[in-house]
Amino acid sequence: MGAAAQATFAAQGDEARGGHGGRWHGPRFSPEIVYVRMLKQFGQPGDTKVTKDEVKAGVDKIFDQIDTNHDGELTPGELRAYRQERIKEWKAAHAKANDDQGNNQAQNDQAKGGQAKGGQAQNDNKGDNGPRHHGPHGRFMHEAGLMRGMMLFHRIDKDENGQISKQEAEDAANKFFDRMDRNHDGVISLDDMPDRPLL
Repeated sequence: MGAAAQATFAAQGDEARGGHGGRWHGPRFSPEIVYVRMLKQFGQPGDTKVTKDEVKAGVDKIFDQIDTNHDGELTPGELRAYRQERIKEWKAAHAKANDDQGNNQAQNDQAKGGQAKGGQAQNDNKGDNGPRHHGPHGRFMHEAGLMRGMMLFHRIDKDENGQISKQEAEDAANKFFDRMDRNHDGVISLDDMPDRPLL
């Protein structure tokens, strides 16, 4: 829902500043990243497109996960708790992946006869690729993410009652889908991505 609002309101901001509403570059919104995340979260395995029904089903599922008291409304507290839990899960998975990678490297080095070197490689690996959410920079990024989430929350909350209803969430997702579906064929696919050079 945050990505939906960010895309929608970035587009509205471009238009308000006299733009054409078709600007895809810039630091606030990357359709390629959102497209991949949508495929991963909403799409079918092996598919390269996302339909509006899949997005609606995905948003409804996320809504129900955030709505812990099941009253049909999302509060800032529920959204913050959901985000913190997802970050916690991501950190745990990231740390495990780094440990597994370090252990595999150490085993490969030991198999080649370099035990000491393998231990150093494992330590180097952890130092280079460990979770980056520790320290002042990590805290700043986390807090900035929460602030962005609260700003987007208020933009989705159309009736300004301090809560987001499922209808408000679905409306934001629909606007987002229409924004992403540049060729208006009813699906978000590679054809909707900006045709800009890799390098």
